Amino acid sequence: MNKFKSLLLGGAAVAIAATGAQAADPGPLREPVYRCDITGFIELPGTDICFKVGGFARLTVWAANEDTPGSILEDNEGGDDVGMYAQGRLNFDARRSTDLGTVRAFIEIQATDGNGNSSGDMGLRHAFAQLGNWVFGKTWSTYLHGNSDPNGSDLSFLAHSIRINQIRYTTSVGNGLTLSIAVEDHAYEEGGDGARVASGPPPALDATEGSANGGSGENNVPSIVATINYANGGIDAQLSGLVKFNEYDNGTDDTGYGIMFGIGAELTDAINAFLKVNYTEGAPGYQFDWFRVSFPSGDNSNATGHDHEQIGVMGGLSAQLADNISGQIAGFWGESDNTGSFGGPQPAPAAVVNRDVYGAGVLVQWRPASGFDFLAEVFWRGTDYGVGDPGGPADTDEVIGVFHARTSF
Repeated sequence: MNKFKSLLLGGAAVAIAATGAQAADPGPLREPVYRCDITGFIELPGTDICFKVGGFARLTVWAANEDTPGSILEDNEGGDDVGMYAQGRLNFDARRSTDLGTVRAFIEIQATDGNGNSSGDMGLRHAFAQLGNWVFGKTWSTYLHGNSDPNGSDLSFLAHSIRINQIRYTTSVGNGLTLSIAVEDHAYEEGGDGARVASGPPPALDATEGSANGGSGENNVPSIVATINYANGGIDAQLSGLVKFNEYDNGTDDTGYGIMFGIGAELTDAINAFLKVNYTEGAPGYQFDWFRVSFPSGDNSNATGHDHEQIGVMGGLSAQLADNISGQIAGFWGESDNTGSFGGPQPAPAAVVNRDVYGAGVLVQWRPASGFDFLAEVFWRGTDYGVGDPGGPADTDEVIGVFHARTSF
C-alpha cells in the first residue's frame, strides 16, 4: 500500500497545483440577454428570471438477509426482513443572465415517510447560490465525479454521495479540460468517533459507537479540495485531491488527505464502462458509501473511526438493453487499516478494526412511460475483519433486494 500511496500523493500534488490557474479574461462587458432557452425552464412574467420546478414521488420496497444480529435490520434480530417507504423530492432552480455570468439559486428538499398518517423526516439536500464560475452553499462535494458512479436505488451501497457546504471556483481551460478548487465544511465529519477498539481488558470493537462518518467534533479549519476534469470524445475522467485538517478530542492533531481517480467511457452506442479508485487517510467521510453506510437506515454507523487509511475500488458496465430498458452490473473492493491512527495509539490488539469490504450489484430499470420508471436491484456486501481479539466482530454478509416505482417531473 505504501507504493500505491506514493503514486497517489504525487498525483494529488499535480491536481492541487494545477487548480491555481486563473480564469481567462472575461472580455468587455456586454448587455445581458434574457432568454429561457434551456429545456424545461420558463420565464417568470415581468422578470428576467428563468425558473424550473422538478422532483419525484417514489415508493421503495426492500428485502434483506444478513447474518449478524442487531446491525442492519429494523427488527434488530438478524435474519430476514422486509420493509417499504415513500419519498417525495422537490427542487427549485432559478437563473438569470448577467454581465458577470449566470446568477443562480438552487434548492432541493426531500421528505421520507415515517410509517404514520402524517410523519417522517424532511431534509435539505441542496441549497446554493451561483455567480458565474463561483458556487456558495450546500451541494455535491467538489471531490466527487458523478460520471464514474454507477446507477442505483435509494438504498444501494454502490454509491459515492457527499453533499456538503462549500465555496467553489471552476474554470474551463479549453479542449475539454476543467479545473476546480473549493474549501469545504470541516463540520461535515464532526459528531462521533465511529467504531473503535475499546480500552480495558479485554479489548473489543464497539461496533455501534457513534453514527458520524468520522471526525471528533474538534476540527476548526475547512478542508481544501481540487480537481482536474477532462471530458471529450466519449471519455470523462477526473483526478481529485483533498487536504483535511484534523483536531482530535484527545488533544492531538494531524493532516488527512485523499486522492481519487474516476473515469467513465462510452464503449459503444449502447454500452458504458466506469471505474473509480479512491485512497484516503484521516478523511473517511470522503470514502465510498459501502465503507460506512448501514442498511436500511442509511446512516454511517458502519464507520470504524475517524482516522483510518482506506483504499477502495469500484467499477462496472451499464447497457441500454432496449429502447426503454437499461441494465448494470458493478462490483467493489476496499481495505480499511487503523493501525496508523492519527487519533493516538490504539489499545492492543488494534488489528480487530482492520477490514476488507467487497461486494457486487445487478440492476435493471424499465421506463414504460415518459417520466415513470420501475427499478429492481440486488446487491451483496461482505465484510471480513482483521484477526484480533476474540471479542471482536464476526465477519458479515448482507444480501439486499430493492424495488422502486417512481414518477419524476
